[in-house]
Amino acid sequence: MRISETFHSIQGEGHLTGKPMFFIRAQGCAVKCPIREICDQPESLGFKGGEETRAEALAEQALQAVGPRGWVCITGGEPLEQPDFDELVAECRRRGLYINVQTSGTHRVNAPWDWCTVSPKAAVDQLEMNFAQELKVIYTGQAVATLREYYEKFSAWNYYLQPCWRDGASNQAATLEMVYRLNREGMQWEFSAQWHKFLGVK
Repeated sequence: MRISETFHSIQGEGHLTGKPMFFIRAQGCAVKCPIREICDQPESLGFKGGEETRAEALAEQALQAVGPRGWVCITGGEPLEQPDFDELVAECRRRGLYINVQTSGTHRVNAPWDWCTVSPKAAVDQLEMNFAQELKVIYTGQAVATLREYYEKFSAWNYYLQPCWRDGASNQAATLEMVYRLNREGMQWEFSAQWHKFLGVK
């Protein structure tokens, strides 16, 4: 599996905020992001970068970092574009680890997960997935009608609106106001910050 980086930290976003996790960031993403011109992880976009690492080795690193029944976050890039994604999940499961998959929703997840986070990089009608534990939309000024389509056509336990960071700052106030507005209109959206940025951890 081609990996951009691995690191041990806490989950800073969404429902699993605060959980210690071992992060495995896949290298490579073919999705053209409509949200922002500059990706927040540009170093993980190219398919020729990163380092080839065996799934067994990655799972063992995760076990040493978080211990039995700990959490592994497989993110990217786009992890579902990796041919060994299913094998990595299987190796982690053999060691009793829990799996948090973070994906753009443009590919279907066939391997068993414990928590799936879809951060959509396409209109809801163009996604290959229509269910996850959480839908996390990066807010860049989308219309209420667009967000309503995600809410009504994508099935999730939690719907999060998250500020977009650019040049060390974010649109927190506008995001929070939109969360309030969506709830006033009958949609149960929640605010998700990237708390690890405020804590100064990776």
